Amino acid sequence: QQTTTSSNDSSSNNKQQGVLVTVLLPTTTPASNDRQYSIRRPKTKMTAFQEEETKRKIFNVIVDYPELLQHEDQVAKENNKYNVTTWVAYLEDIDALLLQKKRSHDDGTVRELRDFVGRRAVKHLPRSYKLWKLHWEFAIKHSVGDVGALFEAALPTLSKFPRVWTEYIHYAHSHQENQASGGSAAVIKDPTQLRRLVNRALEALPPTQHDKIWPVLLEYYKTTAPDIPNETKVSILRRYVQFNPEAKREIADFFANHLDKWGEAALLYKSLLEVPHTTASERQELWMSLAAICTKQPVETIGLDWNAIVRSVVKNKKFLPDQLLEGVLWNQLADSWIRRGEFQLARSVYEESIETVSSVRDFTILMDAYLQFEESLLEDVIQNHQEDEAEEEKEEETAADGGGDDWDILLGNNSTSVDNTKSSYSMSDLELALTRAENLTGRRPILLNRVLLRQNPNDVGEWLNRCKLYLKNSQPEMAAAALEEGLRTVYARKAVGGSSSQMVLELAKVYEKKCKSVEKARDLYRRICNENVYEFKHADDLADCHAAWAEFELRHENWDGALQIIRKSVVVQKGESKIVRGIARSLRLWDLLLDLEESLGTVQTTKDTYNQAIDQKIATPLHILNFATYLTEKKYFEESFTAYERGIELFEFPAVKVIWKAYLEAFLKRYKGGKVERTRDLFQRCADAAPAEEASEFFMMFAAFEEEHGSPRRALSVYNDLCKKVPVGEKYTAYQLFIAKTTQTLGLPATREIYQEALEALPEATAAQTGLDFAKMETSLGETERARAIYAYGAQMADPRMNDKYWATWKDFEVTHGNEETFREMLRIKRSVEAAFSTVNYNAAEMSGTSDKVKNLSNDEAMKMIAEREGVAVKGQGDASGGFVRASKRPAADKLEDVEERVAKLRKAVSGGDDDDAEIDLEELLGDEDEEEGEEGGDEEEGEGNAKQEEEQEEEEDDAATSSIQKAGGIKTKAVPAAVFGGLAR
Repeated sequence: QQTTTSSNDSSSNNKQQGVLVTVLLPTTTPASNDRQYSIRRPKTKMTAFQEEETKRKIFNVIVDYPELLQHEDQVAKENNKYNVTTWVAYLEDIDALLLQKKRSHDDGTVRELRDFVGRRAVKHLPRSYKLWKLHWEFAIKHSVGDVGALFEAALPTLSKFPRVWTEYIHYAHSHQENQASGGSAAVIKDPTQLRRLVNRALEALPPTQHDKIWPVLLEYYKTTAPDIPNETKVSILRRYVQFNPEAKREIADFFANHLDKWGEAALLYKSLLEVPHTTASERQELWMSLAAICTKQPVETIGLDWNAIVRSVVKNKKFLPDQLLEGVLWNQLADSWIRRGEFQLARSVYEESIETVSSVRDFTILMDAYLQFEESLLEDVIQNHQEDEAEEEKEEETAADGGGDDWDILLGNNSTSVDNTKSSYSMSDLELALTRAENLTGRRPILLNRVLLRQNPNDVGEWLNRCKLYLKNSQPEMAAAALEEGLRTVYARKAVGGSSSQMVLELAKVYEKKCKSVEKARDLYRRICNENVYEFKHADDLADCHAAWAEFELRHENWDGALQIIRKSVVVQKGESKIVRGIARSLRLWDLLLDLEESLGTVQTTKDTYNQAIDQKIATPLHILNFATYLTEKKYFEESFTAYERGIELFEFPAVKVIWKAYLEAFLKRYKGGKVERTRDLFQRCADAAPAEEASEFFMMFAAFEEEHGSPRRALSVYNDLCKKVPVGEKYTAYQLFIAKTTQTLGLPATREIYQEALEALPEATAAQTGLDFAKMETSLGETERARAIYAYGAQMADPRMNDKYWATWKDFEVTHGNEETFREMLRIKRSVEAAFSTVNYNAAEMSGTSDKVKNLSNDEAMKMIAEREGVAVKGQGDASGGFVRASKRPAADKLEDVEERVAKLRKAVSGGDDDDAEIDLEELLGDEDEEEGEEGGDEEEGEGNAKQEEEQEEEEDDAATSSIQKAGGIKTKAVPAAVFGGLAR
């Protein structure tokens, strides 16, 4: 059995060794098939013996490890030869063997085995990316064989795999860097070959997979390493920009900041600016970056004409963002010329830009830069001049020492003339630079004004300001030219800051006073007024020009010409524009025409002019007054009155008031009391036409005329009409005047009707005072009962809390002329009036919301409140309606006639006949009055109850009144003679 077993093992080993020998020895396969998937090995000088020795070592490693023999047995089978898993397992076991620290073979032999098996695997499965990846990772890690050849062998079958290209490119560039740093030899030594490798990768892969290649490329080409030439980087990055246009900004910044490729960067910036969908902030940054390149680099380097770019952009401003100022670009263009030493071209750019920009900010930027440029040139000239002077002083000191006398004689003193020429040239440069700086500083206000006019050419105020600036600089011709340009530029309907006529008047003033040219001013007025070369917005503007022309002719004593101009201006010109036709109704022109006619024309032309103004309804009340005054001065009195009449027909109050007043005064002055009826007719017409607010003055004039030239009764009639016509606020004064005139003319008794009418017409505040005056008048006549009746009537209009004077006067009257009963009646009326006003005030407070807690008070409650305040016990009245106040100002039953009737009843009840000494039964009279009041109440039961309450209340009031009367003046009850009632007795 042992022999059999050993024979079997030997046969098995022999079989496996036969397989190994078949693998290791050259095969009979055609060379063409071997070369298709073969991998080039390094061209090393190795003898046949060395090759055999290497194969023998590989054979020994496989034999020594049974697991490797098993893998060989598996891959030898026909069905496993093309199995990726079998080969992967084989390679992994070899890799694990390499990691073992204790093994019988060295690392080199195992690496040879690993390389040998890997090449066999990819030979059988050339399209397996996994086998290729394991193989090149091993070759790169252990530096076995030609890795570049390995990648080249994989590319024919794996050219569509982006990872193959990325690994290959990464390996090629990393070994290129190793070569630059002194490492091992690179598989690709020429940067051109690297670029071609990139080209092959991009050409092999579809564009959709280029995004996997470019990050690897940018990792190497966006660096500042010196091993890759800048031209190669530029070429690669150009292609990347084509692939990814969004990276233009990043690549452009890289070109400008790291590669110093200004032309490439400028082209990229320019292409980015042509994209319309960039934001304003991005466009501003792009413009500033492009300006920085074009300013600092010459045109030959960047390949762009910065001058043409700036001018085209400024001309078409849609390419400029809102935040970017136009002045910045102009400043950058001027700076580029300054850097090249072209100072005159820089000045031209500054001058052109200042005359182009329309923003004050741009103007400020450019003006500051321009001034700084001129100041720097001036400083440089001054410094050079100082250096020249120092050299001259040094030469003079040398010549004074005698060191150069002989040479001066021999040279004929030529060096001195050369130095003088150099010094004079330096002085001229200094003067020129200083003059330029001063001129620029002086021109700044005018240049700024030009900027403002470019913003709004229709700004009249700025045109006038420009004229003032030129006049300030003593340049009247320029001032006139500026205003002429303004008249050609300003569109009247869009003018702001003033009217167009102001420019015309100012221009004429400049011609007349500054330029001393009367003909130019006259020609200007002729063009504006007669030829209508300028269309104004309003007719008043053209009228101002006509008036100014006439005044101009008057200043130069051309009287007839001025009158002719102003006459022609007010004539309606048919077929002309609305503005030209509108000046015929200009008040200023008519005022001037009327003045000139009065001064220079005849009487007939003056009257015709005034009549024409009145017929066209252009005349004003002042014109009517002037016309009438003029005719009066010329002794045409009736025509002056006719002028007044036409003015009265033309105007209404309040404008016609002055005409009426002047008319009446002139008429009275002319006839002095004559033609009374005609005068009365005038006054009556005026009084009827005048409104209430304006009538008092004319009524006073009418009354004064009647008093002086008419009859007193007519005067009183006028005063009566005055009292009826004037407004409420003036009625009291009118009635006082009427009463005074009536008293003066007819006596006091005749004023009774006037007083009664005044009490009915006047408001409560003044009616109460009129009542006092009426009562005093009756008292002065001895009519005490009438006076008492008047006091009782006026009491309903005098609030005891507000009008103490009224009640104090009535009290004094009763103390002097009354008795106990009349005094009690006065107190009763006072309490009733006070209760009524209190109720009104409390209810008004509730309605207005001025009190938070307001309760409607009845008459009883009001009487109780007043009694408590005065210390008198009062019971409620039954006829008072709680919380109700009569709407009328005065009860209908409390007229003056009713009061007189009550007084008559009182006299009849007291006298009982003709006995004047009989005493008055006040209780019976009061009882009768209470019964009458009860009947008016409505309900009989309620009336009886109220009467009883009133009787009790009156008894208590009488007791309290008696005590107060005794305290007041010791008044006693006495009989009232019948003669006291006078005219009131019936």
